[in-house]
Amino acid sequence: MTIASTGNATDFGDLTGSRRYMAGCASATRGLFANAEFDNTINYITIASTGNATDFGDCTVDSYGRGACSSATRGVFGGGAFGDATMDYVTIASTGNATNFGSLTAGRVGVGGCSDVHGGL
Repeated sequence: MTIASTGNATDFGDLTGSRRYMAGCASATRGLFANAEFDNTINYITIASTGNATDFGDCTVDSYGRGACSSATRGVFGGGAFGDATMDYVTIASTGNATNFGSLTAGRVGVGGCSDVHGGL
């Protein structure tokens, strides 16, 4: 959907597979979706165009219910089911597997996220 207009949403495309409980983050040009239930895959889309998602790489853990946050250049995924405390990061503009970023102070599921990107306001 176009945020600046009113009206119904239209089909954008599909993920690389049927998934649920994913964490999402974005830069101004790409959106990333990671860690579906029992799946460590990261998918990405190009925000300015419609089309199906493409494989980005893999997170270091298979843990759903993670949270995500991002800057204009980096995405971080953390926490997850079964008390996972792992955090991973990726460089949004490139593709490839995530790298370990460290650990949360305790395992968490359903983690919230935030961003330093303000959308050009």
